[in-house]
Amino acid sequence: MKKVNNIFKHLFFIIVFATIISGCSNTKNANKDHIINSADVKNMVASQSFVFIPQNVSAMSGRKRNINSGFKISISKDTIVSYLPYFGRGYTAPLSPEEADFDFTSTHFSTTVTPSKRGWNISIKPKDKLYIRELYFRVYDNAFASLNVTSLDRSFISYDGYIEERKPKK
Repeated sequence: MKKVNNIFKHLFFIIVFATIISGCSNTKNANKDHIINSADVKNMVASQSFVFIPQNVSAMSGRKRNINSGFKISISKDTIVSYLPYFGRGYTAPLSPEEADFDFTSTHFSTTVTPSKRGWNISIKPKDKLYIRELYFRVYDNAFASLNVTSLDRSFISYDGYIEERKPKK
């Protein structure tokens, strides 16, 4: 009887381990659609023309949430168009409901791009949006990226996702 119990214990652990491994491989394959080669990523960063698509968000409290599709921030040399959700603490109430999230368009900003060990760090400081201090991107060779947003009237928030080519307007 004891031998049968040990066999069931081992079988249980093998099934749990196999389930975990298959779940990790499915996550990896789901993200494969967004991976582009490093030369294309380098061109997008050098031309400062890309779209950041967030997949999850972490508020200052540390809780990570998955994000539905539709949110993005589009970067070009002369314009930033942001449509990002915000979860966290606000220190002042927004004047209108449209200001509750990070939905804005900026045409006056400074950009600094510096290479890093595995990609690039991009700092964007909007000058026409007073409540946003900095958008700080970390872009990796495989197109995955993170975005940290520092705001004057809200707690810190970060987004993880990927970048893709910015489609020209028709």
